Amino acid sequence: MYVLGEKGKATDGLMRHMRNSHKINISGSTEKQELLNMGYYHGYKASRYIRERSNLQAYRNFHEVKAVYDFDIETKTLFYPMLIRIETSLKNRLIDYLVSNEELDIEYIYKNKLKDYESKPVGNKEYKKYLNKRLELRNKIDATIAYNYAKGHPCIEHFFHNSKPLPLWAYFEVITLGELGNFISCMGVDLRIEFTKNIGIHHTGFNQNGRMLENIVFCLTGLRNATMHNSMIFDCRFNNSNFSNQLKSYLEDSVSINSIDFKTITDFLILLVLLMKKQNITRTDLKKIIRQFDENREKLYRNIPTQSYSEIMGTDARRKIVELKNFIGN
Repeated sequence: MYVLGEKGKATDGLMRHMRNSHKINISGSTEKQELLNMGYYHGYKASRYIRERSNLQAYRNFHEVKAVYDFDIETKTLFYPMLIRIETSLKNRLIDYLVSNEELDIEYIYKNKLKDYESKPVGNKEYKKYLNKRLELRNKIDATIAYNYAKGHPCIEHFFHNSKPLPLWAYFEVITLGELGNFISCMGVDLRIEFTKNIGIHHTGFNQNGRMLENIVFCLTGLRNATMHNSMIFDCRFNNSNFSNQLKSYLEDSVSINSIDFKTITDFLILLVLLMKKQNITRTDLKKIIRQFDENREKLYRNIPTQSYSEIMGTDARRKIVELKNFIGN
């Protein structure tokens, strides 16, 4: 707890505090530099617990804490380009689908394409729920555009200063992944199903309502935000959502891997690899990603207590990775 007027400790003092209060063996210039590189508050303290701050691990050596921190950094380094590629490809494919041979401005799209509520009986609970969701999206669209105009975003300024309608691609350039998920959820059910067919993720058993894509987007939003903002992801602490059984079942069926629940980072790797495969990323590139993740996982296994490793990775990480390799093929 911060006390008013309390003075911060120098790194040497923090190391003494770690030895005396946390019972962590840390000493020497090399470990001092490593602590400075990761940061006491951002890296060290955040790496000592798993998911909940109350779940502190019985690490006794600084290299154990650093192994967790390194695994986290290595995972974000591996996931970052995957997330960017998936988000960019999804936005571009959705733009192409919605505006081909159609008017391309956001107002036209909102009026004519985002009408999911119309598939429900007028005035019933579901009708009101999804109409309200569409109205909330309207407010969010206006707020996002206004914010980016105020910040001087050149693309937004260009269309407003030239009295031109804002095209869908310009709006997509400034929205968050979560906002994209809300946009997709407001699309008409026939549009959602047809688009998922176009990108290869429709399944007659798991996507009857066309909600698969938005479930995928919402599943990845927390991971994407944590990765982009350099928050910890190794233990899925970013995961505060109840992911749909529809998505879990779809993923298990698609890759022939069971017990997917998104409680460990391996399950997110599986989803990312599947989506990249759907985007025609080469088998060679996908195998390289899986191999690198597995090497990072194995290094973590060798450097921290078995119980802590199992809490982070689960007891089936090796099995899932082998099966993911089988899914990709030789």
